[in-house]
Amino acid sequence: MRYTFVLLLLLSLGGIAQEKAATSEQQFTGTYEQLRPAQKQLIDEWYAEYNRLMHENDPPSDYNTLALSTRTTFEAVSHALLTTSLTDKNGQPIGNALDIVQAIETINGKVPQARGDLQFRMYVVLKPDAVQTLKNSREFFRDHDNTVYHHGYPLSYRQGGAAPTIQVSVAKDGRHADIDVDYRSSKFPAALVNGHLTAANSDVRAGNNTQKHQQRWDGLADWWRNLFGLVDASDQPPDAIAANGEVPPIPRKASGKVEDAVQDYLNAWLVEQKPELAAAYLSPRSFPCLAEYGPQAGREINAGVAPYLAARDMAATDRLMGKPSTLQNAVKPAPLADPSLQPVKHPYSAAFGLYQVPNAKATDFECDPERAFDDYDKARVSKTGTKYGRYYASVFELKPPQGQGDTVTMLWAKEGNFWKVIAWVVEPDDAKPEAVPDTRKRAAAPAPEVRTSGDPDLLRSSQQFLRSWLVTDDFSTAAQYFSPSSSACAVAFVMPGEPEPQTPEQSAAVVRAALTTVGKDVGQVQHLSDAIEPVEPEHDDLKVVTHSESDAYALVSVPAYLASSFSCQKEAASSEPVASSQAKDYGKYYAMLFALRTPGDHPASLAFLWSKEDGQWKIVSYSMMAP
Repeated sequence: MRYTFVLLLLLSLGGIAQEKAATSEQQFTGTYEQLRPAQKQLIDEWYAEYNRLMHENDPPSDYNTLALSTRTTFEAVSHALLTTSLTDKNGQPIGNALDIVQAIETINGKVPQARGDLQFRMYVVLKPDAVQTLKNSREFFRDHDNTVYHHGYPLSYRQGGAAPTIQVSVAKDGRHADIDVDYRSSKFPAALVNGHLTAANSDVRAGNNTQKHQQRWDGLADWWRNLFGLVDASDQPPDAIAANGEVPPIPRKASGKVEDAVQDYLNAWLVEQKPELAAAYLSPRSFPCLAEYGPQAGREINAGVAPYLAARDMAATDRLMGKPSTLQNAVKPAPLADPSLQPVKHPYSAAFGLYQVPNAKATDFECDPERAFDDYDKARVSKTGTKYGRYYASVFELKPPQGQGDTVTMLWAKEGNFWKVIAWVVEPDDAKPEAVPDTRKRAAAPAPEVRTSGDPDLLRSSQQFLRSWLVTDDFSTAAQYFSPSSSACAVAFVMPGEPEPQTPEQSAAVVRAALTTVGKDVGQVQHLSDAIEPVEPEHDDLKVVTHSESDAYALVSVPAYLASSFSCQKEAASSEPVASSQAKDYGKYYAMLFALRTPGDHPASLAFLWSKEDGQWKIVSYSMMAP
C-alpha cells in the first residue's frame, strides 16, 4: 500500500513536469543542433576564433562534449540575455540584451574549489557601443564598483527588479565582460554561513533556480533534469519512470567494509538494476542533495518519500545506461586531486576510487548547509578536523553507451552499524575548465601589490572591534564602533520575520542582534583567524594595509572616489564614480574585508567602511558582498 501511494505521487509530479514543459514555446535539449540561431552563431564564431588562435580544427558541434554545467551555463545566460528586451529612456525598443555581445571568450560552469564569482558565467567581448547601450537602457542600472569580486571587471551593470537578474561586469576598456545570472538574494544570516549559496546563486540547475528562470524568461526547458548528469534525449521525462519494489530498511552489505558497501550499492543500481536496493544505502542526511539537484529540485521533499524519489532517479539513469553486464562496463574510477584525501587500496579499484576524508573536509560535501556548518564548528572546537577514519569518499565516472557521463563523488559514513551515503557531488575535482575553448588574451604578470601603512589608531580600533565581537563575545562593546551615520545599513541585517528598523535606536538594536547571532554561530575561538579569513580586494585603486592580523582579515586604504562603492545605499551607485587626481586622496577611508571560515564554497563577504568622526574611528557603512 505504501509503495502504491508513493508511486502515484511520483507519477503525479511527472504529470506536472510534462504539462509545464509542453507550455514552453522553445525547447532546448543541450546540443549544438538545438540552439537558437543567435546562440549557434556565437558558438560558431567562438570555435572559429579558437581554431585560428590555437591552430586547431575543432567543429562547433564539439559543444556537445562540453561538461554539463558548461552547457547549462551558456544556455541559461544567453537565453536570459536573448529574452530581455531593452528600451531607451523614452520607452523605445533598442534590441535585446544579447545584442551587446560581440563574441564569446570562454564559459565557466562548475569550477571546483573556486569562488562563486568564477563559476557559472560567460566571458565575452562586448560590441563597441555596449556600455552606452546599457547606460541608455531602462532595464539596467550602474551598480557599485566591484571591489571584492569579478577581478578585472570592476564596472557593474545590473538588471533591475527582483531576482533573478542579469549582472554584466565590465572591464575598464569597456569591451570585455563577465556575465552571469543571479538567482538568489543573499539574506542575513544564511549568506554568511552557507557557502553553497554563493556558488549555487548562478547555477540554473540548483534548487528552484530553474523555476525562477522560467518565471522571468520563458522558454528554457530543463533538459538536464537527471540526478547524475546524464542527458535523456527521449520524450519520456524521468518523473514518469519508477523503480519496482520496496526500499529495504537495511542495506545488504552495509555492516562490513566500506568498499564492499560501495560495490554493492553500485552493483545493485547499475548492473542488477534494482535501484530500490541501492536506495537503502542513502542516509536521511543525503536527502537535501535530492532537493538541490535532479527532477525534483526546488520542491519540498518528505523524508518518507525521499528514498523512492532517489530510486526513481536511479531508475531513470539505468534507462540511459542500458544493460551493462559488469560493474566495470558501467563505471570507471576517477581521481580526486585534494592532497588532504588519502587513497585507500581495495579490490574494486577497476570500478571506483576510494579515499579517506578528514573530518573538517567532509563538511565540504554536505548538502545541508546548517549541518555542514555545525559539524565544521564541532571539529574546529574539538581540534579533530584533521582526523581520519570517520568519512570515506567513493568516486566514479558513469559510462553510458552514448555521450559522456559525469563524475560522481559520494561521501560515506557509518550510522550505527551500517555504512550509508550521507552526501554526493556531481562534477567534482576532475572537472577540467581548461578543456573548454578559451580565446581570452593571456594577461601580463600582475603589477606588484601596492601596500601601505595605516593609521595606528585605525589598526587598533579595527582589531579591538573584531576581538570584542568574535573572541570575547562582548557584543555591546563591538556595537559601539558603529556610527549613527551607518544606521541605513541595518535593513540588510534584520533577522527573518523581524520588522525593518525605522529609527536610529531600532537600527542600533538590529546591529547588536546581528553581532550576537553571528558571534554565537561562530562559537568559541581563541584567535580571529580561527573564525574568519581575509578577502582580497579586486580593484587597482585599493591599497592593502599591512597589519598584524592579516591572516584573519584584509584592510585596505580606500580613495575618496571609491568610498561610495562600499555604501549600503543604492543611491550611491546612481552616479558614475570618477577617479580624478583629487578624488584619489587616501587616508580618510579604510575598508575591512573578510568572510567567516565555513565548509564548502566561499560564503558572502563582509565589508566595513571606516572613517573618523569627532576624532574617533567609526564604522560608517557596512554590507554583505556576494559574488
